[in-house]
Amino acid sequence: ADELGLGKTLQMLALLRKRKTEVGAAECGPEGSPAAGAQAQALPNWQVVPASLLANWRAEIERFTPALSFVMVHPSEAEKPQAVLESAAGQRSDLVITTYGMLARIEELRQRAWNVVILDEAQAIKNPGTRQARAVKELKAQARFALTGTPVENRAGDLWSLFDFLNPGLLGTASAFSKFIRGRGDSGQPDYAPLRALTRPYILRRLKTDKRVIADLPDKTEVKAWCSLTKAQAALYQKAVSELAEALENAD
Repeated sequence: ADELGLGKTLQMLALLRKRKTEVGAAECGPEGSPAAGAQAQALPNWQVVPASLLANWRAEIERFTPALSFVMVHPSEAEKPQAVLESAAGQRSDLVITTYGMLARIEELRQRAWNVVILDEAQAIKNPGTRQARAVKELKAQARFALTGTPVENRAGDLWSLFDFLNPGLLGTASAFSKFIRGRGDSGQPDYAPLRALTRPYILRRLKTDKRVIADLPDKTEVKAWCSLTKAQAALYQKAVSELAEALENAD
C-alpha cells in the first residue's frame, strides 16, 4: 500500500525475478538431477491490471527485469487472447498479464492454478458485489498480492474487500465486519487499534510524508487549474441538468 511513486511495481518485479532465480537453482538440483528439477516445477505467475496500465507494465519489465518472460492476454495485444493463454501455458511464461475485464469474461483464467497472483490498482475490487471483484476472488494461487496506494478510499468496507481476496476470513464476514465498524463509530471516540493490529502484519505501507522513506523527495504541490466550458458545452450541460431535474420531478 505504498503511496504513488514509491515503487510498488518495481518491488513486485524484483520479487518475481528472485523467485525465478530460486526456482532455476532448485531445478538444477544438488547435482543437476532431473528429480530435483521435477519437484521444482513452478506454476506461472498471474497479474491483473487496468487496461490503461498494460503498456506501463511492459515498459517496466523490459527496463528492470528483462529476464522475466511475459505475455499479455488482451485484444489490444493479440486478436485471439485465448490462444495467447494456451501458448503461455505451454511455454511456461514467468508472468501472464491480463485486465480485470478479461478475467471476468474468460472462465478458464479463473479455473487454472497459479503461483503468485498480483492485483494492480487493487481498489478495483473495493466493491465486493461487482462482477470483476467476484471473478478475482475465484482465482486459485499459492500466494496473493494486492497493490494499491489507497487501501481505504471511502469506507472501511474497502479494506474488507481487499482482505477477502488476500486472506479470506481474516476479517470475518462482510456483515460481521460492518457490525464491528459501526460499533467502533458509535463509541464517540472511534478506536480502530484492534483492526490495525490484525492487519498490520499483512500490509507494507509507506507514505511520501515520511522522510525516512525518501529523504530528498520534494513536497507534494497541488495546483488548481480551472477549465471553463465553451458555450456549446455549457448549453449541453444545462440541457442535461434540466432533463434530469424534470425526470426526478415526475418520478414515483
